[in-house]
Amino acid sequence: MLRNSLALLLLSAAVTASPRSTTVSATPVPAATAIKLDGVFTEDVWGNAPAITEFRQRDPKDDAAPTYATEVKVVYDASNLYVAVRAHDPEPARLVGLRTRRDTSSPSDWIRIFVDSFHDRRTAFEFGVNPAGVKTDSYWYNDSSQDDGWDAVWDVAVSRDNDGWRAEFRIPFSQLRFRPSEKSTFGFAVARQIGRLNETDTWPLISKSATGFVSSFGDLTNLALNRTPKRLELMPYLVGQVNTQPTESGNPLISSHDQKATVGADLKYAVRPGITLTATVNPDFGQVEADPAVVNLTGFETFFAERRPFFVEGSGTFTFDLDCNDGSCSGLFYPRRIGRAPRGSPDLADGMSARVPQQTTILGAAKLTGRAGKFSFGALNAVTADEEATIANGALRTRQSVEPLSNYSVVRARREFANQSTIGFMATGTARSLTQFTNFLPGEAFTGGMDWDLRLKKRYAIQGYWAGSSVHGTTRAIQELQESTVHGFQRPDADHLQEDLTRTSLNGNAGSIGVSKIGGSTVRFTSNASYKSPGFDINDVGFLRRADMRTMSNWLQWRNDKPSRYLRSFRFNLNQWGSWNFGGDRIDLGGNVNAHWVFTNNWGTGTGFTRIARTFDDRATRAGGPGAFTNPFRVWWQYVMSDERRPVSVQYFVNIGGDSKGTSWRGISPSVTFRPASFLSFSGGMDWGHNITPSQWIVNSADGRYIFGRLDQTTVSVTTRVNYTISPQLSVQIYAAPFVSAGDYGGFKQLVDGRAARYEDRYAPTAYADNPDFNVRSFRTTNVLRWEYKPGSALFVVWQQGREGVLDIGNFAFGRDLGGVFHAPARNVFLVKWSYWINR
Repeated sequence: MLRNSLALLLLSAAVTASPRSTTVSATPVPAATAIKLDGVFTEDVWGNAPAITEFRQRDPKDDAAPTYATEVKVVYDASNLYVAVRAHDPEPARLVGLRTRRDTSSPSDWIRIFVDSFHDRRTAFEFGVNPAGVKTDSYWYNDSSQDDGWDAVWDVAVSRDNDGWRAEFRIPFSQLRFRPSEKSTFGFAVARQIGRLNETDTWPLISKSATGFVSSFGDLTNLALNRTPKRLELMPYLVGQVNTQPTESGNPLISSHDQKATVGADLKYAVRPGITLTATVNPDFGQVEADPAVVNLTGFETFFAERRPFFVEGSGTFTFDLDCNDGSCSGLFYPRRIGRAPRGSPDLADGMSARVPQQTTILGAAKLTGRAGKFSFGALNAVTADEEATIANGALRTRQSVEPLSNYSVVRARREFANQSTIGFMATGTARSLTQFTNFLPGEAFTGGMDWDLRLKKRYAIQGYWAGSSVHGTTRAIQELQESTVHGFQRPDADHLQEDLTRTSLNGNAGSIGVSKIGGSTVRFTSNASYKSPGFDINDVGFLRRADMRTMSNWLQWRNDKPSRYLRSFRFNLNQWGSWNFGGDRIDLGGNVNAHWVFTNNWGTGTGFTRIARTFDDRATRAGGPGAFTNPFRVWWQYVMSDERRPVSVQYFVNIGGDSKGTSWRGISPSVTFRPASFLSFSGGMDWGHNITPSQWIVNSADGRYIFGRLDQTTVSVTTRVNYTISPQLSVQIYAAPFVSAGDYGGFKQLVDGRAARYEDRYAPTAYADNPDFNVRSFRTTNVLRWEYKPGSALFVVWQQGREGVLDIGNFAFGRDLGGVFHAPARNVFLVKWSYWINR
């Protein structure tokens, strides 16, 4: 509550008659009444404040009049921005307010406040609430990109009456970043979602056909903010943890129980207006959900999304994308390299045993982000520990490094222009303190590049990048890098590549150029060409599946967002792509057509067909041998999604594909969500897939043969989630995921001529004595009780379990294998994490 001695300044919002106005003028008015955050608006200052009422529909009918009226009033004092929103609704009993964990999306009614405190038309802070009092916040960057990992300390109160519902926001200026001034101007917008109508209204109109989001905001002007808000936020935390794991026969180093206590802290400090230092010391991420289990039979690394809060928050600042596929992008910075599993293994003789750390310890990390003039920037540095395995040889104990002490650095900056164009650069560096046991890793690695997004006539863009890399290490490290699947320099049929065993560095570069139509209500398109030279490598702190490729792609979309009698929206897409290695082999060529419908009853469906031409798989024998032609194949997929606003909602995805030489795959992924009450939800989904691959690589044998076999593989995974929200501050979340993948091999063959035109001439039958059959079983569960006992401070109680087992059984039996998941050895983690937020 504010003290009566503080004078409140009323923002008198004067809006022009046009609903498309993007200007709000604010006139400070003194007031002596303190504001109690209760969602009732009883203070005199609210009664005297003019209201913003000129809302327009964004969805489903762009720029149509809203179904129900909305009123917004804004007040501020020296410490806080206050926003009062009255959402009129003639049927308040039909308001939808699902009680979920904070920052969880739900098909509820919502009120969202957007504040562009820098007034740069690119970045904004979002604060949202639903009628159940559930809070969400996020950060917007690059005009239309959203960072859901951003969390602020703020408060809001909601109430209902016979005329709808109300929300009263209190947003501390300490959570915003701005330049103090007697006449500050903020960008400002408000969005209201009406759950049962699936309608979104905004002030001002933020059109779906616009090229950006933040650039469509209105203004709050003449804000007298000449005092710097509080600069320091400190969050110390304490973790108590108990681990249980199976013991190993004959290994005295593995105990069935381990206990430990950890102390750490997170810090945020406003170095100056617009520049923030964020740091963490000895971080713990035990409350983060485990990654799903996978069986990867390709030669390329599996990409997992980042989940750790320190790295998720503000991740958009450090984005430099090289590859994107269906919204999943990777590039020069992949934060999961920091704190990864150790890559070394101890040298053990007969009778010796070892204990190896499962993860690399992050000693500390810090990032500086903000703006300076027309530049936005970010700098990050992290240090990870020298992880050592403990080795037992009888009574003797020794230690051996399995991951060296490492330092990671990332610097990113963008020059921003008034028409939303940007030119940026990024540089990364990795430095390791190597020992004789870890000199298989590069000692130093550097990447750098520039990217651009040049806007033409608002709706068109020329986008691209250029990046270079330089990796340095021992001859052993660079040899292993050259021979990895990323590069494959030693391939015998790659005339354009030459492995050099004396090298102590590897250098390369990559580039891209594209032209896009990024706005408009009907047609959008992109045409792009790119390359990655054979020596390009960013995997010390970035993510790259493979180098040595030239690509081109084209995308054309026809869209209709004007609701009709049966449809809310429609999308029709045409895609075409191709890629070649630097030796001229065509490694990909295909096309796709797909369409998507959303109906007026809020059900949706889509379908697509893909055709891939014959290509050359230059990694068919991984990086160790020659490549082989593939056969043309086709894929069909389809999905259906029901109305998620209903107590029971379902969806499924099915895909079928194959070629004319025996390759086939089928997959189906049904799921259901059940909400018996506004505070409780159950969701479950299953992924079932069956594929037959006549020529699956197995091994490059010591006698020079490249062994393949016919693989009959079945994979089943089940994902279950339960969310019980006792209050918006107290919740329980349960996640469980059993997984089984069984592969039965037969029809063994060896590659004899990978470039033969006929499939039958590429392989010849051969004998193979080993049994490559597999039956991988996994179970992972994360169960979290979270209590935000005061704003910014939380208590976590967590139980995690992981079960992993591998058998040499190839056939799949549903009951036996899924039941067998729970007979696999179990590892448990029990932890309690307490944190306390301090603001100075």
